[in-house]
Amino acid sequence: MRYFFVIFFCISFAFPAFALTPNDFYFSQQWYLKKMELENAWNINTGSTDVVVAILDTGFDMDHPDLIGNVWVNGDETASDGIDNDNNGYIDDMNGYDFVENDATPLPTFDVPYDDSAVPHGTVIAGIIGAVGNNAKGIVGINWHVRLMNVRILDNNGIGGSVVAREAIRYAVANGADVINLSFTGFEVDPSFKDSLQEAYEAGVVIVAAVGNTKDGGINVDDKPIYPACHGDGGNADWVIGVAASDENDTKSDFSNYGALCTDISAPGENIFSTTYQDDNQRDFAIGYYENGWAGTSMAVPMVAGAAALLKSSYPSLGPSDIETILRLSSSPVISTGDSAGKVGTGRLNVAQALAIAPSFVKETIGISNAAVSVATNSLIKLACVGETIIDDPCRAVYFYGTDGKRHAFTNDKVFFTWFDNFDSVKEVSSNFMSSLPLGKNVTYHPGTKMVKFQSVPTVYAVSKQGVLRAIASEQIATELYGATWNKQIDDISDAFIGNYTFSLKIDSASDYDVATEKASVLGLNENF
Repeated sequence: MRYFFVIFFCISFAFPAFALTPNDFYFSQQWYLKKMELENAWNINTGSTDVVVAILDTGFDMDHPDLIGNVWVNGDETASDGIDNDNNGYIDDMNGYDFVENDATPLPTFDVPYDDSAVPHGTVIAGIIGAVGNNAKGIVGINWHVRLMNVRILDNNGIGGSVVAREAIRYAVANGADVINLSFTGFEVDPSFKDSLQEAYEAGVVIVAAVGNTKDGGINVDDKPIYPACHGDGGNADWVIGVAASDENDTKSDFSNYGALCTDISAPGENIFSTTYQDDNQRDFAIGYYENGWAGTSMAVPMVAGAAALLKSSYPSLGPSDIETILRLSSSPVISTGDSAGKVGTGRLNVAQALAIAPSFVKETIGISNAAVSVATNSLIKLACVGETIIDDPCRAVYFYGTDGKRHAFTNDKVFFTWFDNFDSVKEVSSNFMSSLPLGKNVTYHPGTKMVKFQSVPTVYAVSKQGVLRAIASEQIATELYGATWNKQIDDISDAFIGNYTFSLKIDSASDYDVATEKASVLGLNENF
């Protein structure tokens, strides 16, 4: 039996020949929506008012004409009666809560100093996620229909503490949030705040957070962790989807931080046109309802949070792990160079592709039992395919279930056959079991087998342990190592997979590399991660 393999960065699907274009006035200025193929996504679903996204930020303008129709309403509370009608511990919290001022009006106040870029921050995020769609006004959100829960945790200068954030997360979960947007960062670890993230994840809530901004190229958050994006990584479950920013050319934004461990995906984060805070009584905010030019990983986060909400509205049974996996598997290539190469997640968010592959993660579509299965580590696993499938259908993807508790994808059959002779031992597993396994590193070529080259450059590399590539200096050396037919033993690798590999010293003579020794250096896949 022969399987095909899903290429993480280059999945392509057939969509209808038409696209659903909204009539919102500024839609043409929202370049990021077309980049993420939202018009195709909206052919499948435009969102649902059953899905709640909690925005933990500086508060957003709930009277904004493009937001008011999607503001979350606490139906168990009676407005302005001074009573905690729903007994949730918060009085009159009709639309959310202000943990800065400790009241039920999660809006900026102007009797204290403020930063005129911090005050509208939450409103910008709200518009990206859920500005009402197709209402012939302003902009359109990723979700035309959704419920936006307003939870203020940052003051007028964009500053807040982990104690407030912890209580806000628990408030959001207790009051029905499906997705939580965290467009803020910090460097300190608060165990109680960390616990609240884990509790939210285990309650089925998708948490999305920024990896942060740093001038002149960003920093590697593997070396200097950013929170909350880096909370949960390294365990059996990744509680938080960490988001980097990309530009209109699908290149990592210069300001965006990065990292192989904490960064799960990238999303547009430059020249963002969205809703902004408007108040005729405040000179700085009496200009208009919309503003262009917003940038930062803060803007990339609501792209992903909005996509998560759209997935949830389409397939309510999807859990946080399912949604993260779908978003990562369906992403499009992002260009990153230097130290950031391969450290901006699996690629740039592609919402249409995410909705296209999501049915493969839903029990009813898979067509097999989602009961607990018994599969040992060191197994080859895949989802069951039902009916006709396209070549790149995710149900055909084969993974190695390692002793690290993670599933590692084979990017193509050429990589697979450097490790295994056939597909006989591949086991079919349920979608629940598959999605319960965090994604680990992709499988790379077995050392000492094939030579490889990337499509954009002529350099040929030999492969060493753990995906280390060593450039072969000349054809003569390649002949000495691999024989006269060496040029038939080269596999082309898409540039999108450069992040799977690291690079070491050039092979300047045949004595620098021994094929047999390299093959013997790794006997099993677990040794190669």
